Order: sequence, then C-alpha cells, then structure tokens
Amino acid sequence: MQGSLRKALIDSHVAAVIIAVLLFSSLSTAFMALWGFADGVLYFLAAEAAGKASFADVNLEYATSRMLSEALDNLPVRLSLLVSALACMLAAWLLSRWTYGVGPLRTLGSYRDKLSRKTHA
Repeated sequence: MQGSLRKALIDSHVAAVIIAVLLFSSLSTAFMALWGFADGVLYFLAAEAAGKASFADVNLEYATSRMLSEALDNLPVRLSLLVSALACMLAAWLLSRWTYGVGPLRTLGSYRDKLSRKTHA
C-alpha cells in the first residue's frame, strides 16, 4: 500500500490542524507586535476624550513620551514579531494550497462543514 504524503495528510486531519495552529500563531504574534503601538494610541485618544491632551500641545506628558520611547526602543523586537507572524501566515497558506488546493480560510471553512456532517453512530 503506497500512498502520497498529501493523501496521508488529508486522511489523518493533520494538515487542517496544522493550518489552524499556524493561523492562530500568526494572529497572536501580530497582536503582540502591534499592541505596544495601539496601547499608546488608545492612551492618547482616551486622554484627548477626557480633555487632558491636545494636538496643539508641544510638550507631551511624561507617560505619553515614555510609552512612545518604549515603543521605539522595542522596534527591533516588534519587527521580528511581525516577520514571524508573516512567516506563519505564509506557511499556513503554502500548506493549504499544496494539500487542499485552496487558501487556509476556505480550507478551514470547508473542513468545518465536513466535520459537522460526519456521524459517529
């Protein structure tokens, strides 16, 4: 009994699980990379809504300038996290295209439909 690797991956459901894990890893890594910038922007918008900050202010508050400097200091780490997120997304896309012939989201959507139709009675 000789089969191909693609057939074995499809039959054992391993490819779908790996695609789901890679997509989740990509999203969580991108979130971690972008959270530092979003945190500073959200803080500034909250301060603006409360009337404590203004776009015309030349002197930034200490906390705002500290958050901005931390975001810029961690720029290499954030860029490496973004590259890692892109690599996970690319790996999920390549595996999905090679195994199923479609993109990862369509693969997981059709796989979910396939599992919901299965009966174990």
